[in-house]
Amino acid sequence: MNRLIALLLPIAFMAAGGSAATSNPAALGKLWTASVQAEKSLDYAGALTHVTSYLQQGGDLFMASLRTGWLQYMLGDYKKAAHAYSKAVELQPSSVNALLGVLNTARAQLDPVKAERAAAAVLRVDATNYTALTALAGMYYAAKDYRKAASGYRRALVTYPDDPDALSGSAWSSLSNGDKAAALADFTRLLSISPEYAQAQAGYEKAGGR
Repeated sequence: MNRLIALLLPIAFMAAGGSAATSNPAALGKLWTASVQAEKSLDYAGALTHVTSYLQQGGDLFMASLRTGWLQYMLGDYKKAAHAYSKAVELQPSSVNALLGVLNTARAQLDPVKAERAAAAVLRVDATNYTALTALAGMYYAAKDYRKAASGYRRALVTYPDDPDALSGSAWSSLSNGDKAAALADFTRLLSISPEYAQAQAGYEKAGGR
């Protein structure tokens, strides 16, 4: 079924051309709803089949590309998901959802170069995007560039100051970078709102807390 869908989608894309204006919106809506319902039942292949039909009947190419990317991602076919998300970005370059789709598939493919590029693309459109900021900071941390990692997590904390994951990332990055004062401040806040957070107490003590 997946192979058939993969063969049908490019044909449908060319036939549809993204022009829903000449189509029957009610009929398209039913196909879209059928796709969503199939997804709720975890029938991702079936959901893709409905997207193919949506395109064949003149559905919007951007919307179909975005949804195809998501469904292929859920199926674990990250290469096809990346292709669909890239098509969506091509059609709507400022779509944060499409750009995040490219980021998520790159991370799933364990491709740090593409992931870093994708995160940067998201931030050019949405400078305070939490997912992109923390993903990029996490990549810097994994690469042992703790200064950049700490900077990324702090940028996330500007708009999400109460986020436990960003606080933890900032704290550990600062600690690894030798800035115990900054790490202690973050660990203190983290423990005050999430006392059971993994390794937070250990980090607090390493930073000089008592």
